[in-house]
Amino acid sequence: MPLAAAEVSAQREALSKALAESRLDDCRALLKTLKAGVVPTEELIRATKIGQAVGKLRNHSDKALSQAAKDLVGGWKVEIEKQRAAGGSSAGGASASASGTGTPKVKEKKGDSSKPASGASKPSSSAKVGGTSKSSLDFEALKDKTRNACLKVLYNALEVGAECDASDIYSAALGVESAVFDDIGKGSVTADYRNKLRSLTLNLKDASNPALRSRVLSGELTPSVLVQMGPEDLASDARREEREKLQMQNLFGSKAAEDQQAETDAFECGRCKQRKTRYYQKQTRSADEPMTTFVTCTNCNNKWKFC
Repeated sequence: MPLAAAEVSAQREALSKALAESRLDDCRALLKTLKAGVVPTEELIRATKIGQAVGKLRNHSDKALSQAAKDLVGGWKVEIEKQRAAGGSSAGGASASASGTGTPKVKEKKGDSSKPASGASKPSSSAKVGGTSKSSLDFEALKDKTRNACLKVLYNALEVGAECDASDIYSAALGVESAVFDDIGKGSVTADYRNKLRSLTLNLKDASNPALRSRVLSGELTPSVLVQMGPEDLASDARREEREKLQMQNLFGSKAAEDQQAETDAFECGRCKQRKTRYYQKQTRSADEPMTTFVTCTNCNNKWKFC
């Protein structure tokens, strides 16, 4: 039997509570109830905000739960698109609501509800990805100026090189912002919240770091895990290698003036295979650990260390 709007809203609240308390079995049961009882229309999805609640589960670490949410939202989206294609006046813009992105709305020209505004019908190359235009998304959904600005910055960072629908990028950005707000800011726009958002956006928009963006957009890297990652974990492979190289240089360059280097042929260079080397030893760990030996090839200037 179809659920009324009030019943759908009650199911939404129950789902949000079950998710917050990590009651995954209850989440699965509620999704089954919604799948059986919701007859999707644009008015119902928008009024009850059920699409937003279910959409949050699409990036959940539990693959079965994530897939169930994706299937449910996808089914609603297909049904509403059918209504729209059939000329149903209530279906316009519903695909964005059903996708779980919250409150995105399609802009329309005044006096003509059948044609989207020029900004929506002819987006720039970066304004549209997949089937949903960027101009149709609501970047004022969080009701806070700073959070809305951070949401847009996150979207722009995740959009770099993306090949998925704009609504999916928006949903991922919304999830990341919410995780930072809840886990780092503890429910407030604090200095820690701003610093974490700054660090995340710098790494996400890095042109040399497509793997990080891909993992976030695919749901492989959930927002709750992402926001706990440090700079070294977020960095691209190229930047990580550069940092390790710099650390190695610093290790070799940090020896004190009293460090005496001796020449020896006891070590073979891994690069040029010569045995013309200089070395010195330094205590880099605790006193009960062996000293670290630093070796430099005098032939090709290759450097290495061992304990």
